Order: sequence, then C-alpha cells, then structure tokens
Amino acid sequence: MIARILLSVAVVAASVGLVIYGMGSSYSPKDDDIMRIGLILMVGGVIGTIIGAVWYRSIEASAEADTQAR
Repeated sequence: MIARILLSVAVVAASVGLVIYGMGSSYSPKDDDIMRIGLILMVGGVIGTIIGAVWYRSIEASAEADTQAR
C-alpha cells in the first residue's frame, strides 16, 4: 500500500518540479531559486518513482510467488 502512495506522490512531484523549473527558466532574468526548487523536485521525484516502482514490483512478485506455491 505504501509503495503505491510513494509511487503516485513521486510521479506528481517530478512533474510539478518540471513545471516549476520551466517557469523559473522562462523569466527574463532567470530566477535561480525557482529553478533550484524545480530541479530538487524533479530529482527527488525520479528517485522516489524508481524506489516506489521497484518496491511495488517486489511486493507483487512475492504475492505471485505465494499464490503459485499454494
């Protein structure tokens, strides 16, 4: 259950980070603070997505193995 929540929150964080990074880079004098926040959200979201996907897949694989063992 927590793996699904992590996966969904991380994907949203990565996409929001991309939007915020785009907003910061589109200003005439580029706003480094907004770009930094967007970059942190993107990187954190990608890392969280990878962890959540691997964690979710391992839970599903162990449930499938339990089902086949019965």
